[in-house]
Amino acid sequence: MGRWLAGVMLALVTLSVQADAPLTDERLDNLLGAMDELQPVMEQVSQRLASLPEDERPPRLDPRAEDFDPEAMAESMTEALEKVDADSDVRRVAEKNGFDSVEELLEVQARVMMGFLAQTQEAMMNNPNVPEQARQKMKQQFGNIADKVSDNDREVLERNKQKIMDFMQAQARKQQNMQQQQPTN
Repeated sequence: MGRWLAGVMLALVTLSVQADAPLTDERLDNLLGAMDELQPVMEQVSQRLASLPEDERPPRLDPRAEDFDPEAMAESMTEALEKVDADSDVRRVAEKNGFDSVEELLEVQARVMMGFLAQTQEAMMNNPNVPEQARQKMKQQFGNIADKVSDNDREVLERNKQKIMDFMQAQARKQQNMQQQQPTN
């Protein structure tokens, strides 16, 4: 009985650790390191999900929803991976890049994405040169997403802003090079 209870307690502790993956500098570095390998896997997942009948596709998350948060995003993405049998592919990438689980990787990815969207939204809303119509469209699409990003996540993203921008520029160059190498019909 004691072993069983200890096992249950360990499982609960493990679940609670995996269910909340606050953003840290190390986790951000791990995510950026995983992206080259993760992006093609996620593109395949998107294609597989798109090929499912409409009623079998996971629901799209609405960033304006009250319960929209990184944990919900990660949970939804995990379910989508399982639906198209891609969770083992992502697990391999996660473990190779220092994550304890698929859920941890996906939650960190969601935190970075939400934080980036929030920073973009705030910059647009505070820029007097952005037309009101563009501000309204951003507000309509993403609601008050900035309110859903923790102070910790903001601090980590701010500290690593240059690293993230360098990564995004490198990704854009790779994409551009790939497009230039594709034969035109």
